[in-house]
Amino acid sequence: MLVVIFEMISPFNYTVIISMKKLLALFTLCLAMTTAFAHPQDGMSPEDLMHYFIKVFNDEHIPALEEVYHFPHVKIINGKLTRFDTKETPVYDFVGLKKTGWKYTKINQVRVLAEGANSALVELNFSRINNDNKDYFQGVAYYVLTKDMGYWQILCLSTMGVVPGVK
Repeated sequence: MLVVIFEMISPFNYTVIISMKKLLALFTLCLAMTTAFAHPQDGMSPEDLMHYFIKVFNDEHIPALEEVYHFPHVKIINGKLTRFDTKETPVYDFVGLKKTGWKYTKINQVRVLAEGANSALVELNFSRINNDNKDYFQGVAYYVLTKDMGYWQILCLSTMGVVPGVK
């Protein structure tokens, strides 16, 4: 019995235990770093992305909106093309939008018109709701999505008319 106890606490076993603890600590650190760099869009479908997009839009969460959009991206609003190369140009004009009475945006319908492994075309039918909780604008927008970074992002937004708050 004494021999068994001696073998259990021998320097070799102690070294193995320390090495295993270091390996476990390294594994835990790697897992934590992977989680820290995960994007909210990870694992989302194109339809999920549109719901998430409207949520962060309504929250006026600029950093999240900047992650929803791919850079560069384009917007074609009422036939006018605008290219956004960097995050330095705001993706939305919330000051101007609020002047229209905007309180929030509501999704009426999301339709995925086409979807491939790395791109999708989505139709978003939406309403702008004012401070009186009345629908003051209804519109349809078309979004081209890309999965270039491993998760869905908006590459292009196109509307057939002027949309309050969209530059």
